[in-house]
Amino acid sequence: MGVCVMVMAGGTGGHVFPALAVACELRARGMEVFWLGNPDGFEARVVPQHGFSMEAVTIRGLRGNGVLRWLAAPFRISIALFQTLLVLRRRRPRIVLGMGGFVSGPGGILASVLGIPLVIHEQNAVPGMTNRWLARWADRVTEAFPGSFGVSRRARLIGNPVRPEITGLA
Repeated sequence: MGVCVMVMAGGTGGHVFPALAVACELRARGMEVFWLGNPDGFEARVVPQHGFSMEAVTIRGLRGNGVLRWLAAPFRISIALFQTLLVLRRRRPRIVLGMGGFVSGPGGILASVLGIPLVIHEQNAVPGMTNRWLARWADRVTEAFPGSFGVSRRARLIGNPVRPEITGLA
């Protein structure tokens, strides 16, 4: 196998399916690809069906969850960072790809801190909270729609990745 890539995407099909399109293409090009995802998330059901191993990190969204969840957030984030650090040390990816969802946060932060190249992709016209935050530290920022990240020289317009079984329908 070639270069090892960690893909992070979760929560919804809007993040997971474009990430699967990229992951399948990377695998077809001889790269070793594994997934960082929430064991209770949508990705835990879909990703293994496509032949990718998934490493678990437990993290939840931060918005609109009440005072107790906000108070517990630093503790939960610390646990997620520790889980992700163990994965990064064990799997040693050469590149980290964040495709959105809260699960991208811990891996994106640690990739930046550890000097692992971080690439993020935003599939929507308005970036989600995690991608907006990670864009500051990403080595490469890509977007599906022009201006998703405002006027930015760093963002590269590439469109949305689409799985071959979908393009074959056209």
